[in-house]
Amino acid sequence: MSEELDARRRELLDLNTRAWDGEEVFKTSSKLDSSLKKNTTFIKKIRTISGDQCQNILKDVSTVSLEKYLSEIILSVSAGLLKVSKGDDILAAMEIVSALHQRFSTSFTPYLFANFLNGLASPSRQPVNEQEKEKEDQLRVIRQKNLIRLLMEFYLIGIFRTIKDCDRENLPGFIVKKYSKAQNEAIVILVLKDILNFEIKLGNSLPISQVFLKRFSHAIYDNDNSLLPFETRNILQQIFKIYTLAILEILVQLNTKLGKLTERNKKASIRTGKILEENITDINYVTSLFDKFKNSSEFLCSILKMDMPELPNNQPEEEESVVTGLVKNKSLNEDDLEIWDNLKERNFYTKIPDISELICNKPETISEISSGEKINEFITKLENVSNELEIDALVSEFVNLDLNNKATRNRIMKFFIETPNINNLRFYSRFLKINESSLKTLIDELTTYLDKGFRSQIYNNKLNFKNIFFFCELIKFKLIPTHVIFHKIRSLTINISLTNNIDILSVFYEQCGRFLLNDPDYKTLMNEMIELLKQKLKNDNLTANDKLAINNLLIVVIPPATKINQLHNEKPKLTAQQQFIIRLSRYELNSKTFTLVLRTLKKFDYSNDEELQSALLDVFASPDLLNYENIVELSKLLEQLSKKYKSLLIKTVDTIVEKIMRGLELNDYRLNRTRISHVKFISELYNLKLLNFKFVIDLLYKILCLGHPNNQPLPNNYDIEIDLPNNYFRIQLCCMLLNNLNSIVKSTGTKKSSKLKSIKRKNEVNEDLLRIFLTFFQFYCFCKQQPIPIEIEFQLNDLFTKYYPNLEMDRFRDLTESIHKLQEIIQQKGFQQTEEYDDDEDDEDDDEEVEDDDDELDMDDEDDSDDDSDNDEDADEDDEEEDDDDDDEDEEYEEDEEIERVAQFSEENKKFADDLDKEFQKIVLDSYEYNKANVSSRNKFNVPLPPKINASQGSNENKISFSLLTKLGKKNNVKQVNLPTDTKFAESLLKEQANQKTHRERIMNLVLNMDN
Repeated sequence: MSEELDARRRELLDLNTRAWDGEEVFKTSSKLDSSLKKNTTFIKKIRTISGDQCQNILKDVSTVSLEKYLSEIILSVSAGLLKVSKGDDILAAMEIVSALHQRFSTSFTPYLFANFLNGLASPSRQPVNEQEKEKEDQLRVIRQKNLIRLLMEFYLIGIFRTIKDCDRENLPGFIVKKYSKAQNEAIVILVLKDILNFEIKLGNSLPISQVFLKRFSHAIYDNDNSLLPFETRNILQQIFKIYTLAILEILVQLNTKLGKLTERNKKASIRTGKILEENITDINYVTSLFDKFKNSSEFLCSILKMDMPELPNNQPEEEESVVTGLVKNKSLNEDDLEIWDNLKERNFYTKIPDISELICNKPETISEISSGEKINEFITKLENVSNELEIDALVSEFVNLDLNNKATRNRIMKFFIETPNINNLRFYSRFLKINESSLKTLIDELTTYLDKGFRSQIYNNKLNFKNIFFFCELIKFKLIPTHVIFHKIRSLTINISLTNNIDILSVFYEQCGRFLLNDPDYKTLMNEMIELLKQKLKNDNLTANDKLAINNLLIVVIPPATKINQLHNEKPKLTAQQQFIIRLSRYELNSKTFTLVLRTLKKFDYSNDEELQSALLDVFASPDLLNYENIVELSKLLEQLSKKYKSLLIKTVDTIVEKIMRGLELNDYRLNRTRISHVKFISELYNLKLLNFKFVIDLLYKILCLGHPNNQPLPNNYDIEIDLPNNYFRIQLCCMLLNNLNSIVKSTGTKKSSKLKSIKRKNEVNEDLLRIFLTFFQFYCFCKQQPIPIEIEFQLNDLFTKYYPNLEMDRFRDLTESIHKLQEIIQQKGFQQTEEYDDDEDDEDDDEEVEDDDDELDMDDEDDSDDDSDNDEDADEDDEEEDDDDDDEDEEYEEDEEIERVAQFSEENKKFADDLDKEFQKIVLDSYEYNKANVSSRNKFNVPLPPKINASQGSNENKISFSLLTKLGKKNNVKQVNLPTDTKFAESLLKEQANQKTHRERIMNLVLNMDN
């Protein structure tokens, strides 16, 4: 089509150019019709130029005598050209005007040219009001869009060439003035410069440039097209390039202006709590102008092959988008539980079902219940809702029963206002969120009501926590406009010193502070509110209580970077194998998959791979990260893997014990579940015979005594912050550990007669250790604030029921009875009360326990080295039975050694205690004799002795001097006591001093010889 049209344009160009030269190229009939009727009909017909009438008009031009009516014809053609807009009409106009030009030439075309320019040129702006100006601009743009295409067509076919071809006497003065300086330039260039540059910042020329380029871009930018002279094409390309650059510059300016207006409107709306109408008017105007420039810029850049500038997204979000937008779903790893406390809560607020998913098929039978009864029944169900499923079912019922009408909405609104139940507000908010599209009016009314109530609470001395909670729940579902939310926060923060404002803000931050701070839609504004709160903290007018309250608010929203938080936030980079091991052991392990998990883990070679060892240790040393029910399987997994990698058990147990002690030191209630998991894991290791009972008893003593002076708990001692008298968690840990043990004695039913004696002795030792501990444990319980909570009492009852009958023990009635029993045990065993569990001896015990652990780990034969092979399960079971037999023999041998070691230890301590008593009595007697002699001498001769007496030296040659601290009433005295060097006490001290001296001399020699 374009090629045929271009060919026709060239034909008309040739004919019209010859007509301008005076050549007669239009053929008319030999006898022209000069009747008035024919001429009048033609004049009327030419007022409407269209493709349908084109041939009839051309026939009249060749058959009717028109010379006498040329002035009327020029006016009619000018009027007809203003109406031409369609493509076919433009082609008809080209043919008709060309025919008239070819027939009448200079008698017709110059005058039509003048009228055409008069309708096309931009007007000289006269001051008019805004409404008239807007209306005039719309009409002018429509007119220029039509005429500019005709002008270009008439230029291409040689009708309108330059301003010289025009009758300038009929042109207005401002047009003559604008075009007279370039009389030889193509008329299309002059007119385009004028139109495109006229009020360019208003964007009125944008549609003109678009329609022009859509029709003639091939003639301007196609170098193979010969319709335009080379020079004219170059000028037009330059015109549109300059014009496009100007449009892009204005686009960037509008984007910046739009951003400023949006920011100003946001601040004003937050400051006032309302959307100001004048701001919205300005934003809407700039937004429409920006959209217009952006669309035109994209079109111009595609034609001119230019790049669009990068524009920041400053367009204002529609208020409804804030209200209707769903919270974006995030994975648990992306969210890191910063907004929500747990996965269930996150799903409640973020996974909003579509209402079409909840609507069931409507019942075909028409219910006989009246609409009023339906509403009453619905309100009753709404009042008694208790979970997420029920509220979703109510949404379905609400839609199916066609209850969405004004009366129902009023009843629901009244119910929301009057309901006293705060716990169900989140369900009501979810109900509104799901029905957001259909209950928009109700949501707006409720928001307005809560907004007004909020305002009254800020400036009046009254509180309505229900409204505050409801407001916060609606915020979490994004049903409250942004400016309303932050207007409340800003007003509360600025007026924080007023009555109740700090309380309202505290509730507000506790309920939705983290949500606002971490949600992308609110994060920026919430950070500004936090900064404003920090600025208020620097205000000297605030009281100490107000400043403390503000600090607490900041801690609620932005928790301090504690070690616990850092532990949660740290995400070490793990290899694929480490991730696989952790995933397999921590998330896939259960009673059903235990065999498969074990077989898979055995395929790895951990011996020379530290990364795999660290991953495995991390799994076993963190039983709190597993499901609590799977801790049993985790202990069994450790039992199997430790047969080949024996250091794994030692490292795991050491780490678990260290974590238990660290948990007791931190005394953070948030870690209680973690510590319970650790204790549970220890008990399961004991049940699998990986730990001995003495280790468990030592751990129990450490749990009870940690942090107490001299490892001695005292009744109602409030000085120990990590174990206050009203803190019963250590009792719970001990009960958990002991109640979870299968048995502390070993069965003798299937053993050989030769081994029965050693097993019985071992059982007696274990029972004795447990009997002593339970006595101390009762003493510890009486040290706590009485009465003990009922749930702890239940656990103690379970513990006593399990062990006391076998141990033949009774529960003590009070603290005094427990103390007497402890004293009896100390006297019987020959121990001091805290001697066995002193810190130093604990260390020694730990060393012994490690050795015991090593011995226990060494019980397995090297036949376990081929446990990796995936043989039949029957064969594996046979091997395990053989290993168990070997384990039993080695264990019995170790038990004999353990019993002998305990007995020997008891004998040595008893002997040491007797010697110590004798030496102490001797010291006291010597001190008494010495003091008596000094007193008598002072009575006889009360004169100071010389500082040095040689005679006394001789009498003290075989004695060693000690300082003895004595107390008389409240007065303390230090006396010197001389002991003979042949006493055991003095001999041991002298020997120790000699050893220390020898050790120091050896160290000095090593230091002096370092250079050599």
